[in-house]
Amino acid sequence: MNTRIEREETDMIRLTTLFFALALLVGGCVAIPAEDEAAGARPDETAGRISASEVTGRAALKAFVEGAKSYQEGITTVTGIARLRDVYRAEGPWKSGSIFLMTLTPNGNILIHGDDPTAENKRVVAVEDEEGRPVGQALLAAAERGGGFVDYRWEGVERTAYAVHFTSGLSGNTVVMVGGFAQDLSAVPVEFTPLPRPEVTAAEVVDRETLATFVEAAAAEYRDATLSPNLSELPNAKTVFRQEGGDWKSGSVYVFVISTEGYTLFHGGFPLRFEGRQFEDIDREDVNGVRYLRELLAAGEAGGGYVEYMFDNPAVEGDEETGSPKIAYATGFRIPGRDQVFVVASGFYPEEGRGESEEE
Repeated sequence: MNTRIEREETDMIRLTTLFFALALLVGGCVAIPAEDEAAGARPDETAGRISASEVTGRAALKAFVEGAKSYQEGITTVTGIARLRDVYRAEGPWKSGSIFLMTLTPNGNILIHGDDPTAENKRVVAVEDEEGRPVGQALLAAAERGGGFVDYRWEGVERTAYAVHFTSGLSGNTVVMVGGFAQDLSAVPVEFTPLPRPEVTAAEVVDRETLATFVEAAAAEYRDATLSPNLSELPNAKTVFRQEGGDWKSGSVYVFVISTEGYTLFHGGFPLRFEGRQFEDIDREDVNGVRYLRELLAAGEAGGGYVEYMFDNPAVEGDEETGSPKIAYATGFRIPGRDQVFVVASGFYPEEGRGESEEE
């Protein structure tokens, strides 16, 4: 009896050991979640990559960045691009401690920073490491050469980054992919060039007509920036749109850009809260049964339209349950060769002539 029990225990140990060995083997291969395929990644590009946690040397770093390059080249939808901020910032395949990704325009403006969202839209051309080496320029030059390593010193430690160009699967633009660059960029200033003054500014939105005029102008500016060579003007447009008291943001009146699936590509009011994420409860209704988020997306996809509904106005006490009357306007645009729609919107409370654009 004891011999049989011991044999069964031995068999169980062997099976358990085999199970964990298989789990470790499978865990060593990084697969992009199925939801990322829906966001635009090709099915044949979602498995077998080096993950951030596996980067232990130059060869692995290069493989990690090249894997990110192929992944992003496979994204062909607005939703897929919008989701990248959340995808790259989440601890997992694309981020582990100081190993994360950045995407930049070829002229050096940060589009997505996998660790510090406040670094986005900053320019790295003048960035130097602790020894005064022009590491920002070196990253851009390495990408221009077809991909290469850049050594730099930060926090007293010699580090290595890798940079390479890739072609956007959505727009066809050339973009820079960087991995391994963990230098603190908080001291880099945010610079911008003012955009032409619109016919109606954010401060002048007081009714339906002025709201529509304001949003259509914002959509035109955002489209032009999106179509600029290699997205060179997009970081500047985003920065200008966020300037409080400027032409494009005044108090609670600001612009946001979303995909038709409800993922936020740009938010002029609360970027850290909304960019990269989908609306919470996209099918929610106001007290009158208006599915205002769905209607807003439909208006944008149709090329322009208003949505009237009830929404909590932070300036009004006691309307938390019922909301206050609100008017939003959404329009949309496409880029050449793509059916994907960028929805651009804003809104205001007619009772005060001011807006609190959706905190979706």
